[in-house]
Amino acid sequence: MRAPGLAAAFVLALGSSGCTEKVDQPERVQSLRVTVIGVNGAPLDTNPAAPPLPLPKGLAELDFDVEALRPDGSRDTGFEGFVRVSVVPGAVVEVLGAGAQGRNVAVLGGLAQGVKARVKNARGGTRLWVEDVGYYPGDPAKQPGCANGVDDDGDGDVDFPEDPGCAFANDNSENAGTFAAGVSLPVPFQRPRLGDLQGRGASTSYPLESVEIETHAPAEMIVTRIAADGFYATDVTDTLGHNHIFAFTFNTPPFLRVCDRITSLAGTAVEFFGFTELSFPAFERHAWRFPTATDPGDGPCKVPDPVSIPPEATGDAGLLEKIESGLVRVENVTVGAFLGPSNPEIQLANGQSDCTVPPPIVFSPPASNCDLDGSGFIDFDTQGSCEAACANACGADVNCVEWTGYVSRGNYRVVLPGSKSIQINTRSISGFDPVSMRGKPIQSLTGTLRNFSGGDLNWTIEARCSDDLVCSEPSQKACVDGPKAPVSSQIACVSPRTSDDPNEASN
Repeated sequence: MRAPGLAAAFVLALGSSGCTEKVDQPERVQSLRVTVIGVNGAPLDTNPAAPPLPLPKGLAELDFDVEALRPDGSRDTGFEGFVRVSVVPGAVVEVLGAGAQGRNVAVLGGLAQGVKARVKNARGGTRLWVEDVGYYPGDPAKQPGCANGVDDDGDGDVDFPEDPGCAFANDNSENAGTFAAGVSLPVPFQRPRLGDLQGRGASTSYPLESVEIETHAPAEMIVTRIAADGFYATDVTDTLGHNHIFAFTFNTPPFLRVCDRITSLAGTAVEFFGFTELSFPAFERHAWRFPTATDPGDGPCKVPDPVSIPPEATGDAGLLEKIESGLVRVENVTVGAFLGPSNPEIQLANGQSDCTVPPPIVFSPPASNCDLDGSGFIDFDTQGSCEAACANACGADVNCVEWTGYVSRGNYRVVLPGSKSIQINTRSISGFDPVSMRGKPIQSLTGTLRNFSGGDLNWTIEARCSDDLVCSEPSQKACVDGPKAPVSSQIACVSPRTSDDPNEASN
């Protein structure tokens, strides 16, 4: 390993006169210069006006050089050692080239050239970060210096993690690095759009990573729903699907309204039980200005029309993933007929004490409560649990809505033509009682689509407001006072808005 840099002076005795002369040693490495010279085999265009590079769909390869610099900016030719390579944002998969080991590369004579970093999830302004952390990769076949049980550098500390000079357990030297560092100029990749965040599939491409989303042209992100714990938005110019997102803000975001345009959005991508969401979001918005007779404003609201879910699509997870968090609609559905707080009849055979062999279970309109002991939850843990058998039987019956689950979450099953089913949630609609609607029709229900990986009914349509419900049941105030036909997305659930809305009266 290289000798540590010395900036101290030493004293040289000259003859018997006792005279001394102070000789300053040359200052050593202070920083590292990192220069990205190519991307994916092509030279990097450093013109600031050049368009951004396409967002990498897999690994990106960055060709770069590293140079050790003294304080005066000259190369420190005495620098000999390894430096660690990182990338922000993204992650380094491996470093390739002469002297490369893992995520490290040897800098000899103050210079490393022709090095290549393979990185994943590069996006936006991507920078390489290089630092001398004092790491010296050892021979995998031998015991490294930071795990040999010996105080090699005599500082009183032995091995990793006790010795501060040990970067890792397989560091072969207990000497600390200079911690000289350097960062490259940004490599201008495109930022991911919502579809890229969703991974164009079942899970995000950036799990637990902080992601800045593209919100400017060609993207255009419009708010479609304000919820008690966040907001939903759609990139209306993306035609490939997977272009919707739920941003989890913990509570209702202030000042944000349906139709507003999101002009900046960043947050941590999370898979919450199969539901892709953006947590801890930071966002900026443009309050949508509706046109009036004297003011064109921003034109009509750009909330897209809901995607119709046909009966055969309720079991198509791939199709539903494409519209997760999007605005959707089902039509001509019937509320599950078996919904109520009573316990169903469980017909145990003579001498049968449990439900290891599932007995016949008879549900009826007021009896779908499988919490047989009144504990407030269903026992799925006990072998032969009759509560579990009951819940499973209810789940297998297209007309059954298990009461305990309904009470805890407000979700209930509706039956589509062809005996297909999906869950809906109408808690946001006042004057509508699902229990008294059991077995009765709903003409149309619109809402945002949410996924939850537990159980058999994983997809739920959550209504936003009374505009999303069309029904004709005279016993339900929401049906009597509500719309008689589906409401246009340009005006549905837009009201109430702020007092300075130029078109407030017509929302």
